[in-house]
Amino acid sequence: MNDQELERKLHTALEHAAPDDVEAVLARLGPQNGKIIPISAPKRRKRILPWIAAACLALAIGGGVAGVRYQQANAVASVVSLDVNPCVRLEVNREEKVLSATPVNDDANQILDGMDLTGTDLEVAVNAIIGSLLKHGYVDELANSVLISVEDDDLTRGAALEEKLTGEISQVLESASINGAILSQSFATDDALQQKAEEYGISQGKAALIQTLVDSSSHLTFESLVGLSINELNLLANSEAAADLTGQNGEQESIRSTGTASQSGYVGVDAATQTALTHAGVQQSQLDYLEADYDYEDGRMVYEVEFGVSGVEYEYDIDAATGAIIKAEQEGQTIQTPAPGQTQQPQGGSSGTISSQEARDIALSNAGVALSDTRELEVELESDDGCYKVEFKSGQYEYEYEISVADGRILSAERDD
Repeated sequence: MNDQELERKLHTALEHAAPDDVEAVLARLGPQNGKIIPISAPKRRKRILPWIAAACLALAIGGGVAGVRYQQANAVASVVSLDVNPCVRLEVNREEKVLSATPVNDDANQILDGMDLTGTDLEVAVNAIIGSLLKHGYVDELANSVLISVEDDDLTRGAALEEKLTGEISQVLESASINGAILSQSFATDDALQQKAEEYGISQGKAALIQTLVDSSSHLTFESLVGLSINELNLLANSEAAADLTGQNGEQESIRSTGTASQSGYVGVDAATQTALTHAGVQQSQLDYLEADYDYEDGRMVYEVEFGVSGVEYEYDIDAATGAIIKAEQEGQTIQTPAPGQTQQPQGGSSGTISSQEARDIALSNAGVALSDTRELEVELESDDGCYKVEFKSGQYEYEYEISVADGRILSAERDD
């Protein structure tokens, strides 16, 4: 038997085992009446959709809350700057966590070296910065002033933060045996101030302090004060040069002062006063009044000493660092001052030279004008030319003389209508 025969026999056997006789099967069932109703398996309700919707809503709300919290945690609420000469700028969130710490100038790179203050509490960061300033010698008994500035559009929050930091820094300096002097201020965002800070490469806090000094003075300029240290600005802030800046006990709306700025690098008010009195040939017992305080003139810190004797007013500028006389005036007239290296002489001249009053009298005598008939009389010492320059008006004329310091000769004389 070959393969084909075997397949045929198997096929026949299967047909007989299960015949394909549909008609016979239907005949045995008999006739069918009525409709045939198809029955399908019941479907379960899809209750999962409300749960999915609720879950999505919860995720959305939770995500929104988390997003708000994340935004608040990373949003800058206040900007705090600490100035000595190095200046560090701290951006802080509402929880007083540090978002960034930035050096404003080159010196501040050394202060922040090795520090990662991001995420730390503001108080911890401030302690670390003050500690670094002390370590590197930027705050000591010679320069003990620190400027705290808080920039915050919420002025109430800014003022509270300013007060808190002032107390914290005072404690740190006290623990280091430093008699600190702290200037503090808070202000809202100011685009004009920011522009000036960027122009001069200083912090906005220092720019705000300088602007306050300039606004309270008749002769100080922003440009002239940019190069001063915080200690020097502190001395000016508490002097007659800025008389309207601070009130009683250092309390004033725009800036607050705690402690006394170091004067160790200067000759002192008493020494400067004595220099002026000696030069004028005046005893302290003769004075009608006496005023002496810090000022800033011609690029240097000076003591401005003013006093009166028998109705005559004197005004001196004494170099705060060296004690040298920079300017000396009597009733608006320049008084002769000694050249560097010369011994100071009381008013009235010295051997071989004439005084400013003598130069004035020589000019008036030559012009034939009495002192009582003059207006706008000025006598200035031209040290480089070795002469006094005498200018005055009388009647319809203006006079200008140059008088030799050495011998009183008239070097030039002019009269203009």
